Amino acid sequence: MDSVTLDDATPTVYMKHHRHGHWVAEHKAQRLLSIVHFAYPIVLLFFFLTTFTIRSILTARSDAPDDSKSEPQLGPGGKPLPKKKAPVDNSKNTFLDFSRPRKLLFQWLSLAATLTLAGNAVTVVVHALYARKEEWWCGQATVVYIVGAFMVYTLLLISIFDTQPSPTWAHASTWALAAAMEIVLLASSFALYTHAHHEPKAGDPSGGHLEREMTEWEITEVTLDLVRIILLLALLAFYILFVTLHARSQRKQTESLDSTSETTGLLAEDRAEAGAANGSANGANGYGATQQNGHNKPKKAADAPAGWEKPTTTPSRSWWEYIRGYSLFFPYLWPSKDRRLQFAVIVCFTIMLVQRGIQFLVPIQAGQITDELADDTKTGMPWKSICLYIFYRLLQGNNGLLGATRSIIWIPVSQYSFRELSVASFEHVHSLSLDFHLGKKTGEVLSALGKGNAINNFLESVTFQVIPMLVDLFIAIGYFMIKFDVYYALIVAVVTFWYIYLTIRMAQWRAEIRRQMVNSDREVDAVKNDSMVSYETVKYFNAEAYEFNRYREAVDKYQKAEYSVVLSLNFMNVTQNMVFMIGLMVASFVAAYQVTTGQRSVGKFVILLTYMAQLQGPLNFFGTFYRMIQSAMINSERMLELFKEQ
Repeated sequence: MDSVTLDDATPTVYMKHHRHGHWVAEHKAQRLLSIVHFAYPIVLLFFFLTTFTIRSILTARSDAPDDSKSEPQLGPGGKPLPKKKAPVDNSKNTFLDFSRPRKLLFQWLSLAATLTLAGNAVTVVVHALYARKEEWWCGQATVVYIVGAFMVYTLLLISIFDTQPSPTWAHASTWALAAAMEIVLLASSFALYTHAHHEPKAGDPSGGHLEREMTEWEITEVTLDLVRIILLLALLAFYILFVTLHARSQRKQTESLDSTSETTGLLAEDRAEAGAANGSANGANGYGATQQNGHNKPKKAADAPAGWEKPTTTPSRSWWEYIRGYSLFFPYLWPSKDRRLQFAVIVCFTIMLVQRGIQFLVPIQAGQITDELADDTKTGMPWKSICLYIFYRLLQGNNGLLGATRSIIWIPVSQYSFRELSVASFEHVHSLSLDFHLGKKTGEVLSALGKGNAINNFLESVTFQVIPMLVDLFIAIGYFMIKFDVYYALIVAVVTFWYIYLTIRMAQWRAEIRRQMVNSDREVDAVKNDSMVSYETVKYFNAEAYEFNRYREAVDKYQKAEYSVVLSLNFMNVTQNMVFMIGLMVASFVAAYQVTTGQRSVGKFVILLTYMAQLQGPLNFFGTFYRMIQSAMINSERMLELFKEQ
């Protein structure tokens, strides 16, 4: 009897253990998928930005001369000056760039990989609509993975189009990492979907129907993932192949040059006849003393404008080259011998950190007041909360009490930097030779001398506006993720991405027309200054009418350029506002839905609106700041070149 009972109970015990083991396996697979889904876009983004930054630093052009033994040049006050620019060796600064057909191949493959994520998004939306009665929903982790990965893949695609050369090893290493993580996701999905598993449900990732095999939706998802892996591996394989072919071609060219003997003709046989008449600078063996058109006169340095004069085109320089150039101003900007000013700098940075906390507390306090007013169980006025909110607002912003205090404390630091730069440049110009002063353009020299304040304002903007803006954005994303949910953090991240990208692209588009306006403005100043300085000469030759017409033409040219700049600026502002309003609309719809269903309080909705309004101001400043970067860096370069004059 006991044996019969034991035998009857054995299948039941086995089934319980089997179900428990299967439930544990399903839970582990879901947990692994959730972790990788959350980590995938974050890891991929930071990895690409890190490798891209490292490559930019390693490939940045060096303005230092090859002679490292030369003694450093000292300027006024004994401070080191930047070294003279060495002649640019194009052979050293030419990096691997692919031909147009090969680049198109990378672009199309990258676009296809990005579209597979769009396919995943469409699959999720259609599935949610089809199974709305079952309340099916993929969950937060999947949404973060699809939207976040789509943004990262879009960034990779944009960088292939926008950067030169491209793609680089930064792209290739990112593709390799993405393929590895996609393989982990695919293996986990197969392990989960090919066995009995519960479909995800809104609010419960394992609360849906029990499926014993892969559904058509899961087959579509896995197929798209597999296609994406194939595309990523194809991108990586083509990159390695093309780089290998290029290296082999370079090696053959080097061997061909090394095999040249003393008996080799100065001109290649196929160009000997033409070379006798025209010459060849690029023969088969790399020889030739003249160019193919017979002109070998080097371009004189005097033909190009001096470095301290206004540039006629937008300089092509990397961000690292700009940062490295600005580091040369540090001895003039940092009060190394004044402890009082150093303490003032520390106090200003401390105030800036306190301002970040106030910026974070203001919307939370506004939501607290709203919740207290909406709570029917409480009576009386929320005096404490309102007074605390007013106190926070009194401290908030650059125009608040903290901002005004910081500005006042910063005045002597700013004056020190301006004084050191301006006086040093003025002393240096007076120490230059007579040849320089006889051949100079007075208006251009005066314009270059007046750039100390622009450099000072630029550094102050970076320190007290741009860095706080980035800190506020990261705090906002973290706060929304913790106190609300991941959807709000995702909305803020996506809005920030597109806002900054469109701002940069449109600022680049506006750069050339703004360059024309700036050059025209400087031309107006130069004409005015030169005419006033040469007052006796103008009177002696009765050239007043000529000078009047010249000045009028300069003003007309400036106003035409100004009209184009103002028009493009308004277009950029409208575009920025549209991007932010779309993000605010989506976030407001999500928050309003959660408030009406009882998931959120009214105070949370107020916090959302207040916080988003606070973020819009710093983002709007970013468009102006990007333009300020170009202008300030050019101004600093003009002052640097003026310091280099001997």
